[in-house]
Amino acid sequence: MSIAVARPPRMNPGSGPPAPADDDSGGGGGSPWVTLVTAANDIEAHLLAGRLGEAGVEVGVVKDRSAPGAWLYGGSNPWAPVLILVRRLQLDDARLVLAEISFAAPDATGPHELMHRRDWRTPVMWWSLALGLGLLMTGVALGRTEAALHRCDLPLVCSDAAAEG
Repeated sequence: MSIAVARPPRMNPGSGPPAPADDDSGGGGGSPWVTLVTAANDIEAHLLAGRLGEAGVEVGVVKDRSAPGAWLYGGSNPWAPVLILVRRLQLDDARLVLAEISFAAPDATGPHELMHRRDWRTPVMWWSLALGLGLLMTGVALGRTEAALHRCDLPLVCSDAAAEG
């Protein structure tokens, strides 16, 4: 299986007049590429481009570098939004693929989420355990400190203890 991923061709600004605008597109220029969807990041864009390519749709991927702070990543911000472009003639095919993906997706409350759902007892148990261990460790530390610094602040009591022993 081959994935057909193509980038939109770059035109020189002085290469000629733009193509006439299509009335039904809502935009001018008559570009053969149209925006299908904006993916949230590189991973989603790559997965979607692979699925569209698997269905025989030519895909163009353009990363949005206009976000504030994008210069920090040197143009390779993996969390930047990504435009998914398809050929105008394959737009309906691409929309069908998106519909198939959304139809085949699992429910948001599937069995894996029900298994990980917590009730009120779980945080109470963890907080009790943490407080109990904290008290235990504090007692051990104070006991060790008392044994290492065995001193008597009351000389009267200490002299009696020394006389008995």
